[in-house]
Amino acid sequence: MVITTSWDDGDALDERLADMLDRHGLRGTFYIAQTHRRHRLLEAGIRTLAARHEIGAHSLSHSNLTRLDRAAKTREVAGSKSWLEDVTGKPVAMFCYPLGLFDDETKRVVGEAGFCGARTTGQFSLTPHQDRFAMRTTLQVHPILFRHSTVGDLGRYLVRQGASRGNRWAALKIGVSMFRGWSGLADFLLAAAALDDSHVFHLWGHSWEIEEHGMWRECDAFLRSISMLGYRTRSNGEICQSLCVPATPPATPPAEVSRSLA
Repeated sequence: MVITTSWDDGDALDERLADMLDRHGLRGTFYIAQTHRRHRLLEAGIRTLAARHEIGAHSLSHSNLTRLDRAAKTREVAGSKSWLEDVTGKPVAMFCYPLGLFDDETKRVVGEAGFCGARTTGQFSLTPHQDRFAMRTTLQVHPILFRHSTVGDLGRYLVRQGASRGNRWAALKIGVSMFRGWSGLADFLLAAAALDDSHVFHLWGHSWEIEEHGMWRECDAFLRSISMLGYRTRSNGEICQSLCVPATPPATPPAEVSRSLA
């Protein structure tokens, strides 16, 4: 199993989160938008963060890219790559779709901008990704698990695990773990990921949301438990390069749009 984490938006609190990851020897990919957060990470902070963890692009203004024409998409996507590469002096290989929303044209624009891959906000994925421009995650650090986007992803996960064909015990264990909060569900999914060396456990979230909901202690405890297991830890870009099956964007049906919130 490989462990990866990613954190969205580029809030100033990303520095605190990076300190936590460093303390536990874990890798993070920080997806930064240029103007989204009021308390955004300044360029000096971005350079410092880039020396410790991977920096990914999250568009210039965190707009819903599916509502923009192609020229505007290109400005948001390619512009964010150029801006971050100017700030950090390093190549920026990964992109994360703002609001988790994307369509075929958006995927094409991301590929044409020169990104290696793109992360979505889809959850409950443990297996290696088949489309490097639609990388899913395992779980979001969030206090409310029973929200629309999570329930939909959970239902698809249960179907993949055979719960719809009578595996009620698996469904029951997931349900019980959800009532223990995000960290309880993360423990369950981590144990499931550990069953196969090819699995990827991908935790993601927002530093500002951890602060808003008072989850720092819980997050620190879970990251500490991960580090003690001794599994390999990689950035999103390293996962993309080593485990993803190459795909030419788009590789999804035209109607597919991720609706998970970021």
